[in-house]
Amino acid sequence: MANAFARFILFLSSYIPLWAIFAIITLRTMPKVSIGFVMLAVLSLAGTVIFLRLVQKFEGIEMPVGVIRRKDSDTMSYIASYIIPFAATAFDKVEQVVALGVFLVVLCAVYINSSMIHINPLLSLMGYNLYEIEDADGNPYFLISKRNLRRGDTVKAIDLANNIFLEKRA
Repeated sequence: MANAFARFILFLSSYIPLWAIFAIITLRTMPKVSIGFVMLAVLSLAGTVIFLRLVQKFEGIEMPVGVIRRKDSDTMSYIASYIIPFAATAFDKVEQVVALGVFLVVLCAVYINSSMIHINPLLSLMGYNLYEIEDADGNPYFLISKRNLRRGDTVKAIDLANNIFLEKRA
């Protein structure tokens, strides 16, 4: 469902906190770079909002909720592991900027190819929860939902990618 471009937009939006940090760090010494980071954050946000609205137009499937585990902590791990260490990045040497760029390209490829689209701090900020759910047959999947779900609930969900679903709004 989520093509490579949509996954790329979701990757960029997962780093909106980092783009904001970089905008602040570069504001005084490199204002044009700072504006670039702000624009990247705004475009990432807009792309994610558009994607989430467009995907709601799909039909969705009824899914029973069996075993359920909240996985919001995965997002916190993502922030601690990937975003916070970048905050100390200096932009005063070309080598540092190039190294950061190479690392972000590799991280983007891993994010897109390993179906990590459900781990995104922006989705948490937008009020979404992340659940790992097993249906009645024991098949596991991830569900992104704004509701607080319980065992026995039934959700109508849209297949985003490899066992990652987004609950369809009523």
